Amino acid sequence: MSKSSLSPGKTAVFLMAHGAPTSVDDIPLYLKNIRGGTDSSPEVIQIIRDRYEAIGGSSPLLEITKGQAEELEKFLNQNGGNFKVYIGMRNWAPYIRDVVKQMLEDGVEKILALCLAPQYSTWSTKLYFNAFNDALEKNSKGDLPPVQLIGSWANQPSLIDAFVEKYNIAMDKIRTLGYEKVHTVFTVHSIPAESLELGDFYDKEYDSTVKAIVEKIKPYRWYQAYQSQGMIPVPWLGPTVKSVLDRIARIGSKPVLMIPVGFVSDHVEILYDIDIEFAEYAKSKNITLFRTESLNQSPLFTEALASVVWEHLA
Repeated sequence: MSKSSLSPGKTAVFLMAHGAPTSVDDIPLYLKNIRGGTDSSPEVIQIIRDRYEAIGGSSPLLEITKGQAEELEKFLNQNGGNFKVYIGMRNWAPYIRDVVKQMLEDGVEKILALCLAPQYSTWSTKLYFNAFNDALEKNSKGDLPPVQLIGSWANQPSLIDAFVEKYNIAMDKIRTLGYEKVHTVFTVHSIPAESLELGDFYDKEYDSTVKAIVEKIKPYRWYQAYQSQGMIPVPWLGPTVKSVLDRIARIGSKPVLMIPVGFVSDHVEILYDIDIEFAEYAKSKNITLFRTESLNQSPLFTEALASVVWEHLA
């Protein structure tokens, strides 16, 4: 049986992402969306504005996500499938609520929804699902099509292969510079520490991704860190990237390769937090910092997304 024969009617695949402001002038409203309607202080707004200005004034997240959706739709339909891939953002346009309304108006017969963050967390993934379910309820005009919410895909084989491919590309470049023994630092976005106390298994999700990659790449030395801790005054999951870099610096001057496995696209956490802030911090510690390319529109990543969809069609 071909993959496409699993989907006799029009099936919607809904990719959900965080969203990013169109310009620095949109940052106050963008932050207000993130904070559930609460305004941020002028100081916080300026900090975020400075970060976006440092990466060119905007994030490429939306355009990359559009490209990922286009590639996925082509891949799913290459053998006569009947899939339509939509994208929706939680904190900026196109908003999840608006795209859900459009899907229903389009008359889709089934919806598979997933968050473009492989590791499930109640702090992140569940919030996307809540926004999706709220939009379904508000736009319901009777019977709704069957819905499949896809939570974790943290160790999907093609996803792991995509990360391994980017690692190998980076290591090839690093070796041309004369380095062989490279410290590898994996990262995901941090979440409030109390989430684990409340039953979140985000740390286990992270571990499963790293374990699958490490088994394939067998790095010299490797570490796990949590990056991009938020500004709300609560404990966040660690160790932080800077504390891990401090640990490596105590060993001596070594090159470090960062693999941000909690992210599938270039965004401010990659282009500013890693490429600017952590790179500058590493330099101050006499560490040369490298980063794997983001998955973005990697063919292996497209294959991973397609596999996740097919696995949940039954």
